[in-house]
Amino acid sequence: MIFFKILQEFLLPSVFILFLLLIGLVFSFRKKKRKIGKLFLFLGILLYYLFSITPISNLIISPLENKYLQIKSEELNKANKIVLLLGGKESDVLRLSEVLRIYFLKNKNAQIIVSGRDPLLYKREEGEEIKNYLIERGVNKKDIILENESKNTKESALNVKKIVQDESFFLITSSYHMPRSAIIFKKQGLNFLPAPTDFKIEKDYSIIDYFPDAKNLRNCDLAFHEYFGIIYFRLLIK
Repeated sequence: MIFFKILQEFLLPSVFILFLLLIGLVFSFRKKKRKIGKLFLFLGILLYYLFSITPISNLIISPLENKYLQIKSEELNKANKIVLLLGGKESDVLRLSEVLRIYFLKNKNAQIIVSGRDPLLYKREEGEEIKNYLIERGVNKKDIILENESKNTKESALNVKKIVQDESFFLITSSYHMPRSAIIFKKQGLNFLPAPTDFKIEKDYSIIDYFPDAKNLRNCDLAFHEYFGIIYFRLLIK
């Protein structure tokens, strides 16, 4: 698993493009390998451009984001529990917005389970921060349960199962992460309703979308990370 994780990081677009450029730069200073160096530099620049423009970024991430739709108001009677998978500061704000939307549309008739923590910053009380955020926005303190032992999605599924057992619940995570989360939660036999949020796709294009943007490269990284994760769980995890 450790080898797969390392390999996964090296195959992210932002990383392997950097390596192509570095290899090209090194070879460019060697007379006999200058042509190879130029080829690597050209390939690196071309891939950087492609992965950094909106149409290509959307093409790569759309299969993940289009699999599940946002929960509609008429579906809110199907469960009274909400499970929020934490994913770091970048995505937590939008995930929390969906938690609040469902919670208040249900007239506060729901229990919120906050699952996960940053494995690299284990001392950080991320769950407490999220709990305080929710309380400040009108969520009843007694409606919040913290599950702050999980360091990844699989552990979240195992720990959430201990809390909800056979009850149905809304599973909230970013849209690009939902397909992998669904695979993992299904393997645990959990009765969940996908409630994706944090959509990255831009539906309307302008000339600006054909200029490189670091946001698009980041979205490609997120998509590649999820695709590798899906392959890993489908092939290697029983």
